[in-house]
Amino acid sequence: MLFSSSKLGHIGQILSTGAVWEIGTSAFTPPTANEIETFVHVVIQVVVGIVTVVATVRKMLQKPESVVKLPAVGVVASPVPVEQPAPATPSTDAAE
Repeated sequence: MLFSSSKLGHIGQILSTGAVWEIGTSAFTPPTANEIETFVHVVIQVVVGIVTVVATVRKMLQKPESVVKLPAVGVVASPVPVEQPAPATPSTDAAE
């Protein structure tokens, strides 16, 4: 068959025969609920992995944003009064 006299032809024949066998034996039986669930889980994991890799690469290639310091406009009042610490008084022990 095919090109079974060469190594590549021999490998091709083995793979095509295996593919025909798989199609012939499993194409006519519907998948079970567990097979469908497993397939859906694999598809979801692949999609999440691709999205994660794309987001990571985009973040890596993103230019860093420059931070602009703006002067404070007006005074912001705190809703809760904040106690101010008592002013520091020089210690008399240091002078003695």
